[in-house]
Amino acid sequence: MRYRLVAGMFCTAIAVAACSTTVNMYPIQGPFSERKPLPVVVAHVDGIAGNTGNFDFTTPDGAKCSGRWSSVAPQMVSTSWGTLFTTYGTISGFGTTVSNAPGVNKGQAFGVCTDNTTFDVEFLTGSGTANGYGLASDSAGNVYKLIF
Repeated sequence: MRYRLVAGMFCTAIAVAACSTTVNMYPIQGPFSERKPLPVVVAHVDGIAGNTGNFDFTTPDGAKCSGRWSSVAPQMVSTSWGTLFTTYGTISGFGTTVSNAPGVNKGQAFGVCTDNTTFDVEFLTGSGTANGYGLASDSAGNVYKLIF
């Protein structure tokens, strides 16, 4: 009986760990991008087994931030989606023409911090994966390149 309890706890821990990931946020424009060494913000993201979830992180100034993200399944359409990609794509090294393609999911997120800073996020992921990239901007004038 004790073996089953330990095995069940182990399997639950693996399942919970498999439903979250981290996103590295690199400041590429704004006040945080001028700091040496460059601060890397690490966001903790849950719900990756589905198409929506929560995230949280701490800014380099110590503000606690949290929010919600959502991703849509791929479909073949052409769109002008992506104001962050359109505005900041060239400075981050990402192409600025964005359209849905099979196997690529587009997503958005929005977050609020304890110092009232807000974050707007756009990202792309591979279908069925927790891997992707994106861009974020905050109301304090920072722009971030996201890699996960």
